[in-house]
Amino acid sequence: MPQTFQEAGAGARSTAPGMPQEKTQVDRKRRMAALAFADEATLEAEAARLADAFSYTFLRRPEAGLVMLEGRAGNSGQRFNVGEMLVTRCVVRLEPQGSGTATEGYAFIQGNRPRHAELAALFDALLQQADWAESLDRSLIAPLMARRAATLKKRAEETAPTKVDFFTLARGEDE
Repeated sequence: MPQTFQEAGAGARSTAPGMPQEKTQVDRKRRMAALAFADEATLEAEAARLADAFSYTFLRRPEAGLVMLEGRAGNSGQRFNVGEMLVTRCVVRLEPQGSGTATEGYAFIQGNRPRHAELAALFDALLQQADWAESLDRSLIAPLMARRAATLKKRAEETAPTKVDFFTLARGEDE
């Protein structure tokens, strides 16, 4: 029976020792989002810099497929299907170094970008390991998040002049 995207990510919860699971899940979501929105060249450069420090195998090679997007009227109404979106998914297993444990990394990237999905899954696996998490947070995730925030701010500034405020005028006919 084929595995759905949701089932593929079901085992992706991180339970790093000494951290509450909720905090780890929030950190992981934040990191995965940063990796998904990252420039592929940035991820490629960081992976090349660290290439000798790890090895990994594919549990699921990068593959493109469609996912159904759902919406809600007013964000609270009944769900409805908006349409489909092309995504690339990948799952890698980071091989243990020394006495470490193997870690699985997952990625879902918008569009047909197999190398980006592979790199994002690799960094997801690395970020689940305590000895990698802190240094990668500083050297990779923080700059990616800052770049994304700057991009969103610039986009907001560019579209702000086009904002239209609608209001009601009292015409005085009711007197």
